[in-house]
Amino acid sequence: MADRGHPVEVELRKVIRTVLSLTCETNTDLGRAIGLSGALVGRRLSGTTQWSVPELGKIATHWGIPPSCLLSDLSDVLTALPEDRVAQLRAAKGHQPVHFKPPVTAVVAA
Repeated sequence: MADRGHPVEVELRKVIRTVLSLTCETNTDLGRAIGLSGALVGRRLSGTTQWSVPELGKIATHWGIPPSCLLSDLSDVLTALPEDRVAQLRAAKGHQPVHFKPPVTAVVAA
């Protein structure tokens, strides 16, 4: 089944699912952090309902990233995501820290 909605929404849901996986958080954990039920988070992640701008702001604050990052591509989100915040969220679930930063490419001066 194809993912629902505008490509921006599809990418947003992919980014949020990926960060949830990285942090070992569940829908319930994220919902608790932003004031929603786990079921409502699940509905938003499935595309049944849309995320609101204030909810995206709360998610960004929870993860320690700029809200605009959530509308960027995954590598930008991973670059902005603080390693210590991810380690803290993983530790709360009994998981070890993990390296997730994308490789840095060297810029060659002309």
